[in-house]
Order: sequence, then C-alpha cells, then structure tokens
Amino acid sequence: MISRGDELNITVDSDKCIRCGACEASCPSRILSWVADELCVANPGRCIGCGHCVAVCRDSALSHSELPAEKFVEIGDRGPLDREELRRLFIERRTCRRFLDELVSREQIDKLIDIARWAPTSTNSQNVRFMVFQGRDAVRELAVETSRHYLKLERRLANPITRFGIGLGIGRKTVAAYRLRMPAIVEMFAKTLAGEDDRLFYNASSVVLLFSSGLPHLAYAGCNLAAMEILLAAQSMGLGACINGYALTALIRDAKMRERFDIPKGYTVGSMIAVGVPGGVFYRVPPRNKRRVIWRDE
Repeated sequence: MISRGDELNITVDSDKCIRCGACEASCPSRILSWVADELCVANPGRCIGCGHCVAVCRDSALSHSELPAEKFVEIGDRGPLDREELRRLFIERRTCRRFLDELVSREQIDKLIDIARWAPTSTNSQNVRFMVFQGRDAVRELAVETSRHYLKLERRLANPITRFGIGLGIGRKTVAAYRLRMPAIVEMFAKTLAGEDDRLFYNASSVVLLFSSGLPHLAYAGCNLAAMEILLAAQSMGLGACINGYALTALIRDAKMRERFDIPKGYTVGSMIAVGVPGGVFYRVPPRNKRRVIWRDE
C-alpha cells in the first residue's frame, strides 16, 4: 500500500493510449477520470498502490511513479489456467503429519514465502510478515515453549477460581473443551518436552509463522490467505505442510511467549505452518462433507 499524497504521478503516453477507459474502471479508489480526452488524477493520496490501472492497460500506455514498469510481471494472452490441473492441486493437497528426518533448505522455504507474498490483503496493505524457525533446534525451542504453555494451563484449570476467570476471557465452552481433552494434551506435551515424541510438529525441520498489523480480523484473513498459498506451493514442490493450531493458539494467548519470540507489539499472529519432507505418499483423496450453501436470490 502507498500513501504519498501529491507526490504520486500517473501519466499516459498519448501515442499508445486508445482511450478504452479500462484504467478508470479498474481503479478501486476512483481517483482516475477522463476529462476532455485527458486522464485526470484526483485525490492521489487515496491510491492504494494496487497497480491495476497499469496492469489492465493492454498497450502499456500508463505509468505509475510509485510502481516501476520493470517490476510488473507480464501475463500476456495466455488465457486461464487449466481447470482440472488446478482442481487436482486443491483436492490432492494433504495435511502432512509425518516428516522424514531430512532438512528442507532455506532456499526452498524462501521460495514458499516468495509465492505467499502475492496473496491478497485488504486495501493492498501487503502487511503480512513471516518468521521462520529453521532447523531442529529452532523448531524444538518453539515446541518446548508451546508445551510449557499448555502444561501451565492444565495446572491453572485445576483451580476452580482460576478456571472461572479463564472462562470469562475465552468462554466457558472453550474451557470445557480444554478440560475434556486435557489428559491427552498433557500426555502429548509431556512427551514433547521429554524429547520422546514430537506430537506437535511431527519432526518437521521448519516452521513458518505469519503475523500482520492492522485490524485483527483483517490481519487474520491476510495471514491465512498467504498460508494457503504456502500450503499449495509446498504441495507443488513435493514438500509436506501442516497448519499448527496448538502453537498458534499459545502465541495468541500468551503475551510472554510472543515477547520471547520477538513478535512486534500491535501485530496479530495469524497462522503457523510446519514444513518438511513428507514421510509417506497419499494414493487417494478422502471424502469431504457435502457443500453447505445459503443462496440469497432475488
């Protein structure tokens, strides 16, 4: 996102321009208008820097001072992607909970993040950040801190007064669900702390944490859109990936844990993905629930 006031400059090459109006129609901020055969820019400070005005110009007649032409990726007239191949990528993606004892290289993780940065964000804010726990020691440190969080929570939930207070904060149903699953949770994290069985990250060699500034609900949306791109990109690269809710929830609810891992104040932790070399191959896709859709027609 950009906001540079009157410094913004959008110009048109009159020799190339065919006056089709596509740039004006595509501007989400409505700052472009054609007046007497001339493109006028009103309220340039409202520009969100999406670049659509330049991207829709078939004849490359438009230039944007904040978005150099050489940084645009050419699409051309290739047409839409193959629907069946895209469908295969979506439905054959599996959550991986068994990783080999092999390291995913920093270069591979960097490729995943480079793809994820193209995910959409509200008002083109592009404010999703990434933190990579790379290698066994870094992932182990995160696993230990997460385990300690839940073992501490188990002790706190055992106290009726503390349990009541926690219920006021996260809801009594959530507390009841925790208490129901707590024996299994305690066993899982006790083994993780002891180094006996990595039931948290499943021996993954890397963990990618996504966090974002801005309104929390929009920050969550931005992080999860980027996370989905990482999941799909990992599938296409032959890597395994798994969203981790336990560690994510611990970071969301534990301010000291966020401070421990240098999450900037004012940022929302939105998603976490374990990445590694998969320890198996899937030969079929399990069934899914039927579509649940509410249509609101005229």
